Amino acid sequence: MGIKDWFGGDKKKAEFREEAKKLATGPLTPKTAAQLEKLREDHGIEDAGDDKTVLRREIYNTAAKDAQARGKLSAGEAAELAKIQKFLALRDDQVDRTKQNLSKLRVLTEIRQGRIPVVPKENAALRQVQFQPGEIAHYAVQVEMLDRPTTSGRDGVAVKWGKPYVANSAKVQGMPLDGARSQGEGYLILTNQRLIFKSGMKPAAAIAYSPQAEIHLYAEGLRLQRTVGNTLLVFKSQSEDTAEIVGELLAALMRDR
Repeated sequence: MGIKDWFGGDKKKAEFREEAKKLATGPLTPKTAAQLEKLREDHGIEDAGDDKTVLRREIYNTAAKDAQARGKLSAGEAAELAKIQKFLALRDDQVDRTKQNLSKLRVLTEIRQGRIPVVPKENAALRQVQFQPGEIAHYAVQVEMLDRPTTSGRDGVAVKWGKPYVANSAKVQGMPLDGARSQGEGYLILTNQRLIFKSGMKPAAAIAYSPQAEIHLYAEGLRLQRTVGNTLLVFKSQSEDTAEIVGELLAALMRDR
């Protein structure tokens, strides 16, 4: 391969990347992956994977942004993104953060459509937890537990019995983390009957859903108001959709059934 081939190839790849990003910016359709393939052929690119990972990742992330901006991801869109990932020859670990966010967005979309997830019984988060008859775990997320005497006026979004969750309302609520004392890490588990916190081999603590339950939601986690003081459960996940999932799930579970 001569110098002209190198420079010519780079120019073709650059043009392909720019047009691919423009295409990926639009809405995801069942034809998006096929349109990317046609672009590859039109620009004479032998292998779309023959490029720097960061550039291929940029095209994939651009395609994912449309769904993330709309706050929902359909099964068809998820399938199309999988095709785009395969077309760009990107391994899962190369787009891990985006795939995690998309996975949470897919769960959120399902919940909003009335399909409540179920945590597999073999999930590590459920080990050593004593469930009540008929109790089903619907969601589990790693959290850090903190203790804080007051909220300093940062009360969060109150999760009320029988009331719907207002989409995105928790995203603007910041937790009162300054001065809070760490009490360890564990799992927050939402079941059809209770909110459970499990830490290591210690007995799980739980709050039964009821009109009297004092639960408040923030972008970073939950606050459980006690008779004296507050327990803060801070999500270890950095995805902003975690709070949305918890808010929508609690609204679906905290009601008469």
